[in-house]
Amino acid sequence: MNAFRKSLTLMAAAIAVVAAPAQAQSIPANKQMRIIVPYSAGGTSDILGRKLAQQLGEHLGRQVIVDNKAGAGGAIGTEATVRADPDGTTLLLHSGAIATEPAIKSRLPYDVTKDLVAVTTVVKGPFALVVSNDLPVKNVAELVAYAKANPGKVNYGTPGLGTSVHFASEYFKAMSKAPITHVPYKGASAALTALMGNEIQVVIDPLSTAKKYAEAGKMRALGVTTAQRTNLWPQLPAIAESGVPGFDTAVWYGLYLPAKTPPATVEMLNKEIAAILKSDAMRKWLNQEGLEPVADTPAQSQEFLRKEIERWKLLAKSAGIQAE
Repeated sequence: MNAFRKSLTLMAAAIAVVAAPAQAQSIPANKQMRIIVPYSAGGTSDILGRKLAQQLGEHLGRQVIVDNKAGAGGAIGTEATVRADPDGTTLLLHSGAIATEPAIKSRLPYDVTKDLVAVTTVVKGPFALVVSNDLPVKNVAELVAYAKANPGKVNYGTPGLGTSVHFASEYFKAMSKAPITHVPYKGASAALTALMGNEIQVVIDPLSTAKKYAEAGKMRALGVTTAQRTNLWPQLPAIAESGVPGFDTAVWYGLYLPAKTPPATVEMLNKEIAAILKSDAMRKWLNQEGLEPVADTPAQSQEFLRKEIERWKLLAKSAGIQAE
């Protein structure tokens, strides 16, 4: 009987060794695993990347680090991922700018739809439209009416040309037909500072930071950019319901691998990330950051990226947005 029990114990241990790390065995164990974040440390991309790296490392039983490769609007980090070995050791965590960049730059050293493969769309969240406290409007309809009645007097700020915030703002301008003027800044914090000083009158900003400043009375929030209201700020109406019907856009982040990564590795990482994102603790943490988990399939994420690029290319063409 003891020999039988010992045999069962050894068999169970053998199964555990094969099954648990069988997932990780498709990724070389002798190489450092990393998530490239194509922005500087401290921003939302970096914070999210570090949270994912820590959780993924725990799930796979190995260290996963964040590698910040900032510059050129995310192009440096993206190119580093494209050129990395397609063995699952290098992932890219990119914002919606991965779709706006191809819309205005025709000479990129890569094609994100061909040189990368999507693992999953990690999270989405609404932007919030906020205005200066000095602007005499209380809702989106009043903002649009005021801008039309005062052409040349309403300016909107962004973290820079071609950013996802720039495209969201131009989308609002196109949908509302409000004559507002773009003023680019070197970063989101600079644009918000300008708004609080009434140098500009409008900013579309990720919900977490916009909510913090609005609740502190430093600016006025008029609406969220998603098609419906969000549970993350339920009292704030959607722009679509308060003056611009059909308006719908969001901040989002996706995970990508070099294009020739084996499908089995892509699927394995998709399942691991999905398990992380669906946990109650992770959902709670994301909600505090103004985000909600998505965790779609690789195919769904790839198609979402394709449609986003197509969408923003059309807007760039109609609005005359070009890289400087």
